[in-house]
Amino acid sequence: MTGVIEVPCVSIIIGVHNGKRTVRSALESIRAQTFTDWECIICDDGSTDGTWDALADSTAADPRFKLLRNSTNQGLAYTLNRCIDAASGQYLARQDADDTSDAKRLEELTDHLNTNPDVAVVGTYAALVDDEGKIWGELRHPLSPEKLDWLKGPCVVHPSVMMRRKAIIDAGKYNEGAIRLEDYDLWLRLVSRGCIIATLPKRLYNLHWGRSDYSRRKFKYRLGEMRLVLQGLSMLKAPYSCYGYVLKPLLTGLVPKKFLYLHHVHKFRLR
Repeated sequence: MTGVIEVPCVSIIIGVHNGKRTVRSALESIRAQTFTDWECIICDDGSTDGTWDALADSTAADPRFKLLRNSTNQGLAYTLNRCIDAASGQYLARQDADDTSDAKRLEELTDHLNTNPDVAVVGTYAALVDDEGKIWGELRHPLSPEKLDWLKGPCVVHPSVMMRRKAIIDAGKYNEGAIRLEDYDLWLRLVSRGCIIATLPKRLYNLHWGRSDYSRRKFKYRLGEMRLVLQGLSMLKAPYSCYGYVLKPLLTGLVPKKFLYLHHVHKFRLR
């Protein structure tokens, strides 16, 4: 008699590039989850710092972890799509390799999707953690953003989300050409299809957001965001009064990184 293969409810998908220093903590936060019906698919995106050996060592005794490897660096969208193709869960949960999750994150998000069948994606509030590991702020997105709110920028914390796998596959998964904008591109496509994206008003994710991150926010990515907002205006059939949102990425990109960092420290500081 053939045995029944048990399919996990949740597939956690992680892309990592040169994350040897932080990936163990990320994986430990997954092991500590109160919800245990999961698999975790991790794709090493061409790391050169020993990340692969760290992954192999820290997951060897736990068959719930599945490792993939890109021979060269391909980018986050390509890497996450590989993880999605290997996933078997009804739900996809994101996690970044330099972040950690609260122990109840998967439990809370699974409960929300189980009881709200109209919701395609749900995220959480996130604690903001600096380069020294200190929590300095909190990121809170609207709980139920309106369709046109998405033209102002992403309205959910990408690595905190849990998503219905079918909805993501039906939307075409991540756009591998949307460099540094793969999540925003996906959200706009989902919202244009009538999907609901929500946020739980609970701080269940610790997001690394330090001063060093600002050096990676190059102006060319702001131009790409402008083009994406233009596409979003068309996809969402937005009125002409919304076309000013196209300039927001440009204006943000012109602000010196030091001042942008200080603005965010003030905007998102713990209150």
